Amino acid sequence: MGPGLGLRLLLVLVGLGAAARSAVPRTARPFPEVQQMVHRFSHEAISNYSIFLVAPQTRTLYVGAKNAIFALPLESVNQPAKMISWEVPKNLRDSCTRKGKKEAECHNYIRILEFADESHLFTCGTFAFDPQCGFIKVANFSSVERQESGRGKCPFEPTQQSAAVMVDPVFVGSTFLRGGESGEDDKIYFFFTETAREYDFYEQVKVPRVARVCKGDLGGLKTLQKRWTTFLKTQLVCLDPESGTNFNLLKDVFTLHSVNGTSAVFYGIFSAQRDGGQVSAVCAYSIRDIQKAMNGRFKEFKHDCDKWTSVMGGDVPEPRPGACITKSMKLAGFGSSLALPDRVLTFVRDHPLMDQVVHPLEMGPVLIKLDTQYLRIAVHRVRSVSGQEYDMLYLGTEDGHLHKAVKIAQKAVVIEDLTLFPEPQPIQSLQLHQSWLYVGSSTEVTQVNITDCERYKSCIECVLGRDPSCAWSRELGACIRHQGQSGLLQDLTSLSILTLCPQGTEDVPVTVEVLVSLAARVVLPCTPPSAWATCMWQRPSQDATVYALHSDGLEFTVTEETLGDYICQCMEGGAGGVVASYSLVRGSSSANAWKTTERNYSVLVGLLLFFLGFAAGSGCFFIYERKRRERLQRELLSRERNGLDLMQSNTTSCSHEPHTPSSPEDERHPLATAKKNGSLNGFPHLYINELDKDQARIYLTGVPLAKCDETSI
Repeated sequence: MGPGLGLRLLLVLVGLGAAARSAVPRTARPFPEVQQMVHRFSHEAISNYSIFLVAPQTRTLYVGAKNAIFALPLESVNQPAKMISWEVPKNLRDSCTRKGKKEAECHNYIRILEFADESHLFTCGTFAFDPQCGFIKVANFSSVERQESGRGKCPFEPTQQSAAVMVDPVFVGSTFLRGGESGEDDKIYFFFTETAREYDFYEQVKVPRVARVCKGDLGGLKTLQKRWTTFLKTQLVCLDPESGTNFNLLKDVFTLHSVNGTSAVFYGIFSAQRDGGQVSAVCAYSIRDIQKAMNGRFKEFKHDCDKWTSVMGGDVPEPRPGACITKSMKLAGFGSSLALPDRVLTFVRDHPLMDQVVHPLEMGPVLIKLDTQYLRIAVHRVRSVSGQEYDMLYLGTEDGHLHKAVKIAQKAVVIEDLTLFPEPQPIQSLQLHQSWLYVGSSTEVTQVNITDCERYKSCIECVLGRDPSCAWSRELGACIRHQGQSGLLQDLTSLSILTLCPQGTEDVPVTVEVLVSLAARVVLPCTPPSAWATCMWQRPSQDATVYALHSDGLEFTVTEETLGDYICQCMEGGAGGVVASYSLVRGSSSANAWKTTERNYSVLVGLLLFFLGFAAGSGCFFIYERKRRERLQRELLSRERNGLDLMQSNTTSCSHEPHTPSSPEDERHPLATAKKNGSLNGFPHLYINELDKDQARIYLTGVPLAKCDETSI
């Protein structure tokens, strides 16, 4: 194409804007590719691999499933495993179904799997709606011993996550945090969703909550006897300030502990009630903000004015209700919660709700994903080459996808989408350990390497991958998992690829010549290497209105002005190159004419052969019918000569009974009328019409053989 056509540069933004890129996975890996990256474990007739427990000392992953508990090697779950079968006896299963429960629910679903001590595991299962608990000796891992009732410890139903038998609130998770070296201020935090009573709306409003109790809570002496005396709760807020969407349904929560275990960040998965759960958000909360709310004002309902108000400081008794029994309280004479005065216990019983709500870090969600329902989350903190720490998020979806995201500054961006299963199924659990992520589902345990840096084949791919655990080694010429060593290339923020990565020879694709005709509709493909890449087309036409720009190509109608060279370049982080190159050439007239003539000739030949075949078939059918009629006529003449009657004629009327042949020769005659299996000489009844009152007819394949009536004798 000559310069006279006036090449113009057309920038086409194929990737999404920066604000929306966080929700769009940078790369998506289909199941066949993921299959080469994971290890899998499953056992025949076993399902619901949902409870995980890691034993680093013995390099073992314990898995609780339906009717079974497994011990798998941490390094590779597809190696031989140990199994304990813990099934419900048949009589108990039958009793369960007779009570109206579904057969699938009347089994033993493992719901608790924890360490009792160094030598034993403690486990509980639903056991056909009669929870049972027991102990497993780690040394031999052969059976569940010392079984006892699990009521109050284990859920009754397979889908429940707590032992509480209730519809509201819906329990999501819990965690334990140390309050100091003495252990006096240790607390347990609970996360759940419940119907809010503090909002005066026409319809019920669900709100996410965080509650806490002190580990040393023994209950009250008289008031709140055998009940918590330190239970306080407050609301979690997960509100998108840009759209105003309130994500008020808590689905899952993960606790990211500090090194010493006294501090933590809670990551929660939320969905919007009005959006049917198909919009998901991730919000993060600091333990300091939660503690601040728990130490703030109490909330109470004023019956005289029928509204919720804050309790003034002067109305709060001493010692402060809900506080743990620490050394200072013991010095004041309160050795345990049993020694607390009734006024304190009564107040905390009537005022469990705190006035101050807990807002998320960054004052909004770190991630919002449309048309996706996240079910499970796991988080760990990774130190980059520069020493800065980044939170890595792993999100399991309802259709079996695993999203890998990294929190950069105030937002998390999804850098990878893995399709874990050939058919969609919910992800039930996630367990992190070192460089492995264990995924539990209904059908299997899937082991994913979360630091698979070797899949990045170039420096540009390694840096653009934005994985803080991966860096490019110039010495090795490979992308490796770094251990903090110097001399490695990595940049998660500025992405100055051109200054980091050495410039190599660019692989330019071969220009594809496309023969077209005027007025044809053409689509030129251009698939960017990632969803975040920005692509641009170099095109000949000056009129941009004739082009339809798509995320994976350029569409237009061929005219004289649109003929020429097309080049698609994609850039990300300042790096990139030519992805596709085309040359649109108008096909020659002679060639087109020859193709048209050849096509017309083929059509004519096909029509001629069709008519010849039809005529030949008709002639053969005519000859066959003529010969058949001649044969029948000869048979009739032969019968008349031999004096054979079709019907007996002892009376003046035609008998309905056929004549019985007197010899084998008669039976061999084609018109013999002996009955054979209810047929006329072997011919079925469909050839015989019913007899009239006046006459009888016998037909053979539609041809009348004889006719008789009262005057024919």
